[in-house]
Amino acid sequence: MLRQAALLAPRDCNDMPFVERDGYRLYYETHGQGFPLVLIRGLGSNLEHWYEQVPVFSRDYRVIVFNNRGIGTSGAPALPWSIRDMAEDAAAVIQAVAGARAHVMGISMGGMIAQELALGWPELVASLVPTATHCGGAHKVLPTAETMELFDKLVYGKTFQEQLEGRKALFSQTTLDEHPDILEHYAQVAAAYACPPEVMQGQWQAIANFDTYERLPNITAPTLVLAGADDRLVPQGNAEILAQRIPGAQLAVIPQAGHQLVIEQPQAVNAAVLKFLATVPA
Repeated sequence: MLRQAALLAPRDCNDMPFVERDGYRLYYETHGQGFPLVLIRGLGSNLEHWYEQVPVFSRDYRVIVFNNRGIGTSGAPALPWSIRDMAEDAAAVIQAVAGARAHVMGISMGGMIAQELALGWPELVASLVPTATHCGGAHKVLPTAETMELFDKLVYGKTFQEQLEGRKALFSQTTLDEHPDILEHYAQVAAAYACPPEVMQGQWQAIANFDTYERLPNITAPTLVLAGADDRLVPQGNAEILAQRIPGAQLAVIPQAGHQLVIEQPQAVNAAVLKFLATVPA
């Protein structure tokens, strides 16, 4: 049974924790105790979307979640931004909140941020879990034209109905068939935590300019690459490239899951991540 996100009560901004950057600040939360585990969200989404992972991972780890620049109450410098810029934000969060190394899991654009983090700040990354993501550049495996047409409605759509239609690209057909209300529900969640259009498009441009293919062999962190078997937006071939290029990387493909595998098949995802983390020296 697919659980639906429960919208959290509004927080008092005066009590919110932030990491200060140069002219802006990043909102974060911590949950649980233990070795730090940082979770990084993707395009236009916020930390609330880790609701299937935080309660489980925080039983054994100190889970750190934060909103990327421009998302929620996190501020932002002027556009344009790069994925490396956002990785520098993530490094600042780890340094300020974890104080040293952390396990790092990122989904979609968050997986790209995690790659740049592991390349640019290897001393901060105890292990790496890039999820539903790609290496960028000319080597990435593209979605079909039909899928991109759908996704463009999500990124550029000006009406609720357009964005609702665009969300079909995020889920497997199994999920859409078994949970016909999922699109409207997640559109409502997104509306409750709305991402400004200029932030969405700025992130999209950063993704377009991202490329780690040639540098992937330089990643030294133990790595588990996660993919949804039915991911239409970031096809499974992208995970295979990452697993082949990153030394010693493992690959786990989650059945009956699309781009939102962390929501569609949370038990399988969580089990794979925890099994992997248990093998990584703290």
